[in-house]
Amino acid sequence: MSGEDKKNLVKEWFKKLEKPLMIYAFQIVHDREEAQDLVQDAFLRFFKQEDKILEPKAWLYKTLRNLSISFLRKNGRLQRTTDGDQLDFLDSMNRPVESILVKNLEKDEALNRVRHAISLLPKESAEIIQLKFDQQKSYNEISQITGLSVSNVGYKLHHIIKDLSQALKREGFFH
Repeated sequence: MSGEDKKNLVKEWFKKLEKPLMIYAFQIVHDREEAQDLVQDAFLRFFKQEDKILEPKAWLYKTLRNLSISFLRKNGRLQRTTDGDQLDFLDSMNRPVESILVKNLEKDEALNRVRHAISLLPKESAEIIQLKFDQQKSYNEISQITGLSVSNVGYKLHHIIKDLSQALKREGFFH
């Protein structure tokens, strides 16, 4: 691949993913300027290794996640305090507190990634997901709210979840 082709490919990925990646980084670091810097850093790394990367979108999200966690660690913003009960439990398990905190951050980050993926859905799909999981409505209640038949609610919900799951698996968030 020529240098110009490589440059155009990176520009294409940047145009396609800059905004979602910015939102994703901001959800982790809670700083708009730092999120922008981290996204740019991820794309610089992508540009240097692009020919070795098989799944660019997944690679960019994972790299951005790692850069964000490194930023939080470096700046002391990775929370190091937990409830007393958790500290007692952790001491009894002889695990480093930071590894548990990183796991909690990863769990929160995965939840944010799912929420982010839902926010990118068409309005009707996002509404169905919100009604079912956030508001815990039954298919019948969702049917009454949306005007869809009960069977159509079930069908759509099944396919929305399936599509979200496949998209997140492709990005490496679920194995």
